[in-house]
Amino acid sequence: MNQTVIFFLILSFLFNALSIFAIILLYLRQNRFARAEQNVNKMVKEIEDIFSVYLMELKEENDAFIKKMKAGRMKEAGPAEKAGPETEQPAPETKKPPETGETAGPKPDALIRTSANRAYRNAARQISGEQSEGQLQEEKSLLQKVNDLQQNGYTVDEIAQKLNKGRTEIELLLKFQTGRG
Repeated sequence: MNQTVIFFLILSFLFNALSIFAIILLYLRQNRFARAEQNVNKMVKEIEDIFSVYLMELKEENDAFIKKMKAGRMKEAGPAEKAGPETEQPAPETKKPPETGETAGPKPDALIRTSANRAYRNAARQISGEQSEGQLQEEKSLLQKVNDLQQNGYTVDEIAQKLNKGRTEIELLLKFQTGRG
């Protein structure tokens, strides 16, 4: 009877040791999984931040383009007013939005956007296939320039300044390059 008690006692200790070992393994696996999930979430957040900054820069560029288009329209409207009474009516409408504020703003903005859209389409039709090959080589050479400058110790801001590109564009190039390699 003593031997059976000792046997069961030893067996109980072995089961306890195995249970503790299994608990430790499961805990480590769970921590590894949690860390991997945190890393993925962190990377997703970084990518979202980069894209949001890029979109903000793109929006600013578009706003600047729209302002230039408005200025060009106002310059065109000035000589057109002198030409005759038919052109006098559209000219005051283009001059009113800056004075009155945003109440009359959507109509000229829509007109500018449609004309800009047409200009983009016409330019795309004119350039077509030659540009795509040229763009690929230009992108490759831009990527090579960025890599060379980075290897020479330049920061992202300095690279962007040297190449006359946006900081976010350089960051995206570098990020996607490291993603491929």
